Amino acid sequence: MIAAIRPYNPEGISFIDHFDFHEIENRLEINRKTDLFFSTSPAKVLFNAYEDGDIAHDLHRSPEANQVHCPIGMATGAVLFPVKKKEATHILCRIQLVPEKKATLPAVSTDPHPLQQMRSQAARLEIPDKKLSFLYDAAVSTLLLLTADEAYPGPYTYRRFWFRDACFMINALLGLGLAERSRHHIMQFPGRQTLSGYFRSQEGEWDSNGQVLWLADRYFQLTGETPDPGLISSLEKGARWIRDKIRHKNDGKRHDGLLPAGFSAEHLGPNDYYYWDDFWSLAGLRAAVSMAIRQDKAAHQDDLENTADKLENRIFETIRESPGYQKHGTLPASCYRRMDAGAVGSLVADYPLQITGSSDTTIMDTVNYLIENCFLDHAFFQDMIHSGMNAYLTLSIAQTLLRSGDNRYRSLIRAVADLASPTGQWPEAINPITKGGCMGDGQHGWAAAEWIMMMRHLFIREEGHTLVIGEGIFPEWIKQGTRLSFGPTLVPGGRLKVSLSGPPEQPALSLESKFHGSPLPCRIAVPGYKALQSNTSVPNHILEPISNGKNAN
Repeated sequence: MIAAIRPYNPEGISFIDHFDFHEIENRLEINRKTDLFFSTSPAKVLFNAYEDGDIAHDLHRSPEANQVHCPIGMATGAVLFPVKKKEATHILCRIQLVPEKKATLPAVSTDPHPLQQMRSQAARLEIPDKKLSFLYDAAVSTLLLLTADEAYPGPYTYRRFWFRDACFMINALLGLGLAERSRHHIMQFPGRQTLSGYFRSQEGEWDSNGQVLWLADRYFQLTGETPDPGLISSLEKGARWIRDKIRHKNDGKRHDGLLPAGFSAEHLGPNDYYYWDDFWSLAGLRAAVSMAIRQDKAAHQDDLENTADKLENRIFETIRESPGYQKHGTLPASCYRRMDAGAVGSLVADYPLQITGSSDTTIMDTVNYLIENCFLDHAFFQDMIHSGMNAYLTLSIAQTLLRSGDNRYRSLIRAVADLASPTGQWPEAINPITKGGCMGDGQHGWAAAEWIMMMRHLFIREEGHTLVIGEGIFPEWIKQGTRLSFGPTLVPGGRLKVSLSGPPEQPALSLESKFHGSPLPCRIAVPGYKALQSNTSVPNHILEPISNGKNAN
């Protein structure tokens, strides 16, 4: 096992002039200001200056000195630890983050690492596919690391806040059952709100208010928590911002009644009247209505409901007038656009917002257009600005396919798995030739969040007010006869864990639930077995195979 220290970061050189290794403390001093501690004594420590060449090509030599100085700033170091065959090896590495303080050796605690503690509270996935399971575990770790303080979509160049990424990532935290961590982030949102009610992380992006409202309402539905008065006041102001931001002129323009032009999300192209913004705003208004009902605020509810109805009607009127719909019967990126890769943003109407019904004709025609024209090796290729294969947008399309009962979702999941790095990560955009990153950090939080939600929805997803159980489980997993499970996850009104075990001829499905209200109705729809209507208070079900191998939904 080797810990390598190199003068490199994702955007260029970070010069290393000095290395000093202090054996007694197992401390590596870098540039005489940054200390790196190791929990175990290394077998050897090697350094090279620039004139000696990269230490990566010189690992087999004996150590010569515990320090090196490189006047060019290109020193490289390697700390080597022994690894025993067929035995797990754990090396704890700690970096001194406050260099002005006197460096002392931190005690190596025997207590579980905070990340391990948090992971133990998160929903677990149990499937026989080791690759998909590994990617789930890696995604959970990535999401936890990137939401330790703020919710950041990446650890380096993307270490800044976007409402858009944060809302998708916090929704995945809810999917993991981590209500307290989700609440922490949601309660920070009002601090980023302007006096006008705009939840602003970047000016000119009009999706954030809808996303915050949708996420907050989802949080309250899942947890049953009584909203904080200060947060409710902020959310109400955010809903009024949407109402006032809609273009209310009536001068015959196609974009009358929609959100203003902006550069929106997902690099859909130049400024335009993007449906991505309109659908999120509509979902936000509907969420605000839901919260107003729970707060017994009838006047506020009526105002927002009227605004939402008008916006929804106007959205679908302009869709029918758009070039994309006129030619293909599909849903373009904006009311002025023909069909192109940007249409992927408009699919948010299906997933996750469920504004449209499952198997909606326009949605499915849009999915088919994108698969036929914008896919490469079963993955979505965004050819505007990103210019790469996108993991989380591919998974969002897979979610739409799953919701519609289209088994092509499986090939998309496999494609995204194949695009992952050996450490289980996805950059925002992936080079189709090298399969390496071509945009953003190599550890993207939104991609990790969508992988988590994809695995969750194979076992448990919501369709309106009904839970759909097991519809996405891969048939080959069932045939292996091993135990399958996911959970516990938050669902409206409580927590639920789904397990499937026993012989494929007659497997048993169990529901472990804990609800703070009435149990939810559920539809058990495991592929290859007769569908059952039940509710989450019934813990056990014996599944009956169907002869033709098709699920009778």
